[in-house]
Amino acid sequence: MAAQGTRIESPDESNLNKEKFYYSHPSHQNQQILTNQTSITRREVRRKKTKKIEKFKNACKKTTTFLFSRVGLCIVCIGYVAVGGLIFRSIEGSYEDEKMKNKSLVGDLVNIRTDNLVHEIWNMTKFEKVFHEKNYTSKLKKKLIEYQKNLTDAVKDGYKGSLSYNATKWTYPGSILYSVTIVTTIGYGHITCETDTGKIVTIFYAIFGIPMMLLCLANIGSSMANLFRFMYARVCCGYCNYVKRRNIRMKAAATLSSAAAAGQANAAAAAAALSLAALTSNNLISHASADEKQNENEKFAKTADATELIDLIDETNVVDYKKITVPISITLFVLSSYVLLGGILFKTLEEWTVIEGVYFCFITLSTIGLGDYVPGNSINDTDTQAELKLVGCSLYLLMGLSLLAMCFNLMQEEVTAKFKKLAVRLGIIDDPNYW
Repeated sequence: MAAQGTRIESPDESNLNKEKFYYSHPSHQNQQILTNQTSITRREVRRKKTKKIEKFKNACKKTTTFLFSRVGLCIVCIGYVAVGGLIFRSIEGSYEDEKMKNKSLVGDLVNIRTDNLVHEIWNMTKFEKVFHEKNYTSKLKKKLIEYQKNLTDAVKDGYKGSLSYNATKWTYPGSILYSVTIVTTIGYGHITCETDTGKIVTIFYAIFGIPMMLLCLANIGSSMANLFRFMYARVCCGYCNYVKRRNIRMKAAATLSSAAAAGQANAAAAAAALSLAALTSNNLISHASADEKQNENEKFAKTADATELIDLIDETNVVDYKKITVPISITLFVLSSYVLLGGILFKTLEEWTVIEGVYFCFITLSTIGLGDYVPGNSINDTDTQAELKLVGCSLYLLMGLSLLAMCFNLMQEEVTAKFKKLAVRLGIIDDPNYW
């Protein structure tokens, strides 16, 4: 009976019971929960890392976009020049300070040599035969030539006329002007690096600075060209367009009155056709597409009376200022005026002649940079005056190069427009907007 009551489990049932025991056991349940929590935590960490990477990428994109924008490039170039001034001041300025410490002040040396010369002349006058002209003048000439040579050497070392002046070329404004002359490829040559470190830094500074400055000047020139074109279109072209429209209105009114007096039909339509042709020939209507041109023709064709025609002439769309080209004569006048004003400014500051000031401005803006005229090198200038002149020269140089880029941009557009018109007249191209 007992044997009959025992139940033998099948293999499937034993495995099922084992699984139930496994999943129902508390230790295994805790292990499973910990595994799930760990996987969830890893997923969250990965998501956070992904979000951080995306934010970093977006920040890099925004920063790069801003740096290559017009405002960003200006800020970068200004910062590049300012940092370059600090670098060259620290490298060459410290070397210059050490040189000045190792020798007496240049002004004191000149003072000592001047006193020695006066003492020697007095001794010659006291002991030599003063009334023997040949001997006295020859000896005095030798003394003066020697003094002149010593004074020339002192000027090369930085002497500027003051008997106690300690000449320092590598001030911060002087270093900024040096940095500007490097990145603008002018290179006056009035101040150069003497240390090997400064020469190596100059090479790499120019490699990265010159393309950056050229790109910045191109962007600034484009913006200034758009602004100048807008002002030219609103001021000069606006008045000319007003006069042309007034003449067209007067001709339309005369056509209408003569046609009405003769009893002609469709006088308004005829006057409208003449007015439309006059507006188009005088470049007073902007047609961006063929549909706009068709709509303009339909408006004039539907004109019924004189009042409506006059209003329609006044309401027609003027040419977009972006399509207007500035004559080369005006751009040359603007550029010449800037050079002339600079010449007058430097004449006042440096006590040059107007010709010398204009010559300096032209040599500077054309990036020739001979270095024969440099602001701040007058012997009567104090440290503050020399630094202010160097800063002013740097600002004039940067503004002038931007203006030069603007003028080149405008002249390029004018020349391109002239060649387009010539090609249309010669039959080389049919559409002037082909290029």
